[in-house]
Amino acid sequence: MAGRGRKKVDVVQQEDVLQAVIIADSFDVRFAPITKDIPRALMPIANRPLLEYTLHFLVAAGIQEIFVFCCAHANKILKYLSDTGWTSDKAPCQVITQVSEDSLSPGDALRLIYDRSLIRTDFVLVMGDLVSTINLQPIIQQHKQRRLKDKVTVMTMLFREAAPRHDTRSSDDDVVLVTERDTNRVLHYQMVEGQSKLDLPLDLFSDQNDLDIRYNLLDCHVSVCSPQVPQLFADNFDYQTRNDFVRGILVHEEIMGNQVHAHVVTDEYAARVSSPPMYDAVSKDILQRWTYPLVPDNRLSSQEQDGFYTLHRHHVYRGKDVFLDHDSILEENVVIGPGTRIGSHTTISNSVIGQNCVIGDNVRLDGAYLWDNVSVGSDCSLTQCIVCSGVTITDRVVVEPSCVLASNVVVGPDVHLPAGTRVSLHPAQTQGAEDDFQETTETVQHQTYQPDRIGAEGKGYIWEDDADDSLVSLMWGLRLEQEESSSEESEESDEEEDDMDQENSLPPDDSRIFYTEVLDSMQRAIEENINADNLILEINSSKYAYNISMQELNVCVVRCVLESAHIRASLMATASEYLAALKPLLQPMKGLLKNYIRNSDSQQDCLLALEEYFGTHLNISAVLVSVLNFLYNEDILEEDGILKWYRHPAPSGTLTQKAQQQVRAAATKFIQWLQEAEEESEEESD
Repeated sequence: MAGRGRKKVDVVQQEDVLQAVIIADSFDVRFAPITKDIPRALMPIANRPLLEYTLHFLVAAGIQEIFVFCCAHANKILKYLSDTGWTSDKAPCQVITQVSEDSLSPGDALRLIYDRSLIRTDFVLVMGDLVSTINLQPIIQQHKQRRLKDKVTVMTMLFREAAPRHDTRSSDDDVVLVTERDTNRVLHYQMVEGQSKLDLPLDLFSDQNDLDIRYNLLDCHVSVCSPQVPQLFADNFDYQTRNDFVRGILVHEEIMGNQVHAHVVTDEYAARVSSPPMYDAVSKDILQRWTYPLVPDNRLSSQEQDGFYTLHRHHVYRGKDVFLDHDSILEENVVIGPGTRIGSHTTISNSVIGQNCVIGDNVRLDGAYLWDNVSVGSDCSLTQCIVCSGVTITDRVVVEPSCVLASNVVVGPDVHLPAGTRVSLHPAQTQGAEDDFQETTETVQHQTYQPDRIGAEGKGYIWEDDADDSLVSLMWGLRLEQEESSSEESEESDEEEDDMDQENSLPPDDSRIFYTEVLDSMQRAIEENINADNLILEINSSKYAYNISMQELNVCVVRCVLESAHIRASLMATASEYLAALKPLLQPMKGLLKNYIRNSDSQQDCLLALEEYFGTHLNISAVLVSVLNFLYNEDILEEDGILKWYRHPAPSGTLTQKAQQQVRAAATKFIQWLQEAEEESEEESD
């Protein structure tokens, strides 16, 4: 009996182990070209890697087992965790790394977590770029107590009160939240994304519940999750992000019964370093001690020396062995790393300087973030920029706001870098082809440096923004809200022209004109919420005017739906960004697609359109799984038609054989799921 009693206690203790999952990958290009050399999770903020802040946040919450999911630059994250002792037996908790180089989104990461059966109990889900001082313990206990009463609770999301346009409130996470006042159950969750009007579903008010409708919240991206969450991601291919998951739960709440709750904090701090403006905002919050005890003069780990930094007036932090000429001035909100030397008549404000840097004479630094081993010559001026490790800036260089100098580049002398300039040792031609989750093993130097732009001694390539407005808008000082009303229409028309120039499958005749008219009609229908039946009438009228065949019509309609999402997301959108723009369009366009995709022949036309579109946009081909899943669930595509298309590729006039193979490789997960479901149904019938 005693043995059984001990065994029962052991089981209870094992179940009570607090677990957490850190997604240590950004899955976007907001910090390009910096993230060609270093993952965002290891980018220093106030001279500490971001991942260090995230780990200490979880340790303070009493987390005993942390899974760190790595994708891009996984070897560097593994080395960092080993060198800093996080994976040793002496660490304050057990840190276990999980590596997958094939994942394209946080959803893929959670599906892998589920496949490996790592989660045994309620767990905390965060990203690896989080800085937070929230006390999680009472929130976790509240979540567990709620689950004991009602098993349908699958997630508790954390929000922090922050007024619109607050510095640490990212424009990408602008959210309107509707909750039930008594229970904090989330009833509606909508990303605003710069919209001036908000449409709330009427059924929210049908039960006459007391509701809280809030637009003063910052999404902390901290979630306390039940063990069912990874399984729900595994069961739904279209869940790529946590936002997808929450919206999916709310849409299917009546069917599945699952619920999401919200918890709002007021006095505690939390923010993600999700973009350059957020890097700037969070850095200033750390220097001004809003994140206490996560401040430079506090020792966070055993690897850090006692007295690493000393705090002086006006939030000036000085490391050991700093040489500062008596004529130089540290104004306010400044961190100077150990071993750094600063020349005479130099003025520094609102800046962070790393270890072992050398700053010359007559230098002005304002809002500059210099990482380790940076050299700045004399008579230079740097304003609101990021300068990565090992960069050399020679004499008489002016760096204007929003510039990024990636690792080890050389700039100067006598150079003026315009606002928004990005310089990297990686040639700019790789920009569109790769992103944060594709790492470069060596620097390619078959191009020629540009001495007229980066100086006679310069080493590096200028990364041009071209039409990639999504990247431009994320740089400091450039906010879409300021120019949205005046430039939005012209930007969308430019993107449409660029997109149309890339369409090789439509000949330059009536088919091209018809395609343009259908695309324009579809854009107008989306913007004005035009009924699908009216849109069908418009498309049919154009069909007869241009004598278009039914096959051409079917292909055109499907391509226009996909194209509409690309226009909304931008041409350079990543797979996750494109999917976020496509998902809101699929449901309204369901009636349109069902009208034209009616039989086996039209299904093959639809699949041909999908193949050609994703084959010419291979960087977003991972989205194909989600599209197939939607069309299959809505009975627009049938299993036999999908398998026929997959197994018997038809010759394509626009795609190479390799591109066709890549498209089918992207669809493999869905095909495997179909085949497994078919085998299970056959076994049940037997």
